[in-house]
Amino acid sequence: MQFFLKFADAVERLLKRIADAGAWAFIACIAVITLDVVTRKFGFQFPGMGSTRLQELEWHLHGVLLCTWLGYAYIRNAHVRIDVFVGGLSPRAKLWLEFWCLIFFALPYVVVALPYAQEFWLVSWRQGESSDAPTGLPFRWVIKGFLYLAFFTVTAAVLAVLARCTVALFGTAEQAAQAYTPFATHKG
Repeated sequence: MQFFLKFADAVERLLKRIADAGAWAFIACIAVITLDVVTRKFGFQFPGMGSTRLQELEWHLHGVLLCTWLGYAYIRNAHVRIDVFVGGLSPRAKLWLEFWCLIFFALPYVVVALPYAQEFWLVSWRQGESSDAPTGLPFRWVIKGFLYLAFFTVTAAVLAVLARCTVALFGTAEQAAQAYTPFATHKG
């Protein structure tokens, strides 16, 4: 069971680093939005950086934020839950529900989706895909690579939460107390 805890800790550290790195896109996004607003308001343009490119860069940066934070948000229990179904359950029943949902829904989903996300990115990269707009951004494969990263981080997060649920359900009382579960207080 200690292996599961060490595995979950390592995955969570990796996901935190990815989320922290992706957080810089928030600052860049603010700068790009500000630049877009100012250039539109005053009619000033930077060479090679028209409004179309700025707007595409805005959604690319929003995409980077989502894709780098998605896995970390799951391990931090920052995702939406339907409390109608779990509100009246005991902590142990919630663990069992999480455990079985991970096995029957989350794992099959990521096992199917991850290879498709990889292929989606690789095809774009091989073709040198760029924006459909004549003045849009080149290298569309970069943002598609972040989508692949998002599926990778979600897969890692699902495995980490499954490891912690396994320890909490099947380990000793001491091991269960060490395990972070989505329904307990995270150790930080």
